[in-house]
Amino acid sequence: MKDEDIIRLILKGDSELYSEIVDRYSSKVYSTAYSYTHNQEEARDLVQEILIKVYHNLHSFKSEAKFSTWLFRIVVNSCIDWSRKCKSKKLISAWSMDDDNVLDSITTKSDGPEDALLRQEHKELVRTTVASLPEIYKTVLILYYFEELQVQEICTILDSPRKTIETRLYRAKKVLKSLLEQELSGGELYELQNQ
Repeated sequence: MKDEDIIRLILKGDSELYSEIVDRYSSKVYSTAYSYTHNQEEARDLVQEILIKVYHNLHSFKSEAKFSTWLFRIVVNSCIDWSRKCKSKKLISAWSMDDDNVLDSITTKSDGPEDALLRQEHKELVRTTVASLPEIYKTVLILYYFEELQVQEICTILDSPRKTIETRLYRAKKVLKSLLEQELSGGELYELQNQ
């Protein structure tokens, strides 16, 4: 059954069907929440808060957009709100996906064993550097590389024009590259892909 059909039935009173939505999206919601919190308990609390918020706002979902896009707008806004509340704390994001996939997404892959060792040694540096980026850059990187959303979906989630999102993504990669090059001699292992 499609998301939209389930939502229609929930809005007609079959609230037990909401568990189907939770089953479909809770792991992705958790992944994004964990990227912001770097804490399992905080992420679980945030996921619960988000899923409750989604349930209470189902009536505002319009079928013009995909449900997942509408959902992620709530997820991202909730995560950003959480970050603002915790601004005084030092946030270090850890990506829930495999670290090698994360590095492959934002860096050029090298084949030699020495390169593999260096990549392993610098994973924490990459995570810490991404976490230190301004919120607008960190958010587009998480959505584009780690949640693997298309630019148009990110535009809808963040309610921003395509050119704005493309510019933020470009600048985020440029800033990330610059920061990594400052930390690493030469910086050749972290040459960002031209995507």
